[in-house]
Amino acid sequence: EIFLCYLCRRLSQRPTAQELEEKHILLRQTPEEIQKDREEIKKTLIRKLSFRPTVGELKERRIIKFNDYVEVTDVEEYDRRADKPWTRLTPRDKAAIRKELNDYKSQEMEVHEMSRQFTRY
Repeated sequence: EIFLCYLCRRLSQRPTAQELEEKHILLRQTPEEIQKDREEIKKTLIRKLSFRPTVGELKERRIIKFNDYVEVTDVEEYDRRADKPWTRLTPRDKAAIRKELNDYKSQEMEVHEMSRQFTRY
């Protein structure tokens, strides 16, 4: 019976078909319709690109500018990778963060009455 309650709760949290369609996960079109739509988009984009001004035209209209000289400077090598502190969190740290966030959402965060059904803790 506990498993059945758990299963019902999990099923109630599943997104609806409409939500899946909005996220482009569930497709209502046939592969032929999708291909046709893509071809139309491709034609539209090619048409738009054909009317794009050239670099020379943009320079003449002073929309873009190029310098005649390029300056190159030596710099010292350094590690450009960013620090990722979230990769060092322990399961206990993650649980504490989740608990703090859920406490905030359930007690302090203002949620519109009609949106409460979409808030999960």
